[in-house]
Amino acid sequence: MSTPRRKKPAGPKGVAQALLDAQVGFIVDELTHAKRLTPVLDALLDHALDDAAALELEQMVTRDMIKATARTYAIELDLQGGIPELVGDVARALHAHPIHEKTRVADLISPRRFEDLLDHVLALKGLRRRIIDEVVGSPLYESIASDLLYNGIRDYLARTEVPSGIPGARSALKLGRAVVKRATAGFEDALEEGIKRHIGRSVGRVSRETAQPLLDGDHDGALREVVLDSWQRLREITLGELRQDLSALDVEELFVTLYECWKELRRTPFVAAMIETGIDTFFDKYGDQSLAALLEDLGIDRAQMRAEALRFAPHVLSELHAAGRLEPAVRRLLEPFYRSGAVEKILSA
Repeated sequence: MSTPRRKKPAGPKGVAQALLDAQVGFIVDELTHAKRLTPVLDALLDHALDDAAALELEQMVTRDMIKATARTYAIELDLQGGIPELVGDVARALHAHPIHEKTRVADLISPRRFEDLLDHVLALKGLRRRIIDEVVGSPLYESIASDLLYNGIRDYLARTEVPSGIPGARSALKLGRAVVKRATAGFEDALEEGIKRHIGRSVGRVSRETAQPLLDGDHDGALREVVLDSWQRLREITLGELRQDLSALDVEELFVTLYECWKELRRTPFVAAMIETGIDTFFDKYGDQSLAALLEDLGIDRAQMRAEALRFAPHVLSELHAAGRLEPAVRRLLEPFYRSGAVEKILSA
C-alpha cells in the first residue's frame, strides 16, 4: 500500500514537502511489492557488476584500511562475558544432538581422503625427524623406558624357572640370593639403581639406532598398513559411541579453555603479524585487479548474488514495512536534501 500523501500549502516550501512525500511513497512502494522489487534488485545488481568490472580492489579499499579493521575486531575488540556463556550453550547443544548416533567416522572423511592425508603426513620427513628427536632425547622418555625395561627384566627373572639341564645353575642361583639377603642394608637398592643407570645409558643409544630406519622412511610401508588397518576398524564406529567417553561438561570445558587460549593468543605479536601478512598477500595478488575478476576467482557469480538478494531482501523489507520502520528510514535518507533549500531555489527559479 502506498504511503499516504500529505497535503501541503502552496509555495516553494509546500511543493518541496509534497515532492518529498511523493518520492518517499514511491520508493516504499517499489521496495514492498515483490513484482516491482525483483526488477529493482536486478537493475541494481547489473549496475553494480558493471561498476565492478571498471573498478580495482585497491582503488576502492586500501590494505591499510583492511588491516585497521582486522586489528579492531581480531585483536583490540574487548570481548564481553556473554561469549563464554554462548560458547557453553553451543557446546552442550552440539554434544546432545541426535545426529551423532547415526553418523559414522567414515561419513566425515572418505577412505580416499584419509589415504591422501596419511600419505602427506608420511611425506613430512623433516617434521617427523624433529618430533622423534625431541621424544627420544627427552629425559622423561628415558626415565619411562628405563623403568619399563627394568621392571620387565626383574619380572622375567622372578618368574622364570632355571632349566634343570644346566649343571649347578639352580645351586648358583640359590647362593646368589642368599648372599644378597645377608649383604649390608641398602645393597639391594644400590644394585637396583646401578642397573637402572646402566639401562638408562643404553636407552638413548638403542632408541636412536632403532629410530633411524623410521627417520629414513624404511618402515613407511609398514606404518601405512598399520594405520590403514586401524582406520578400517575405526571408520565404522558412530560418533555416538565416541561421545560416551566425552560428557557435555567435558565438551563445554574444552570449548571454554580453547576460547581462553584464543583470547591470549590474539594479543600476541604473532597473530598480528599473520593477519597483516595474509592481507598483504591478498592485496599483492588482487590489488590491481578489477572487483569483477576478484568475484570470478572467488567463484561468486551473478546468479548466486541474485539468489541471495531475493532470499533476504523481500522478507526483511516486508517486516520493516509492517513494523512501520521502512518509511521513516527512507524519509531520513531524503529529507535533508528537501530541507536544505535546494528544491525551493529550483522551484523559485
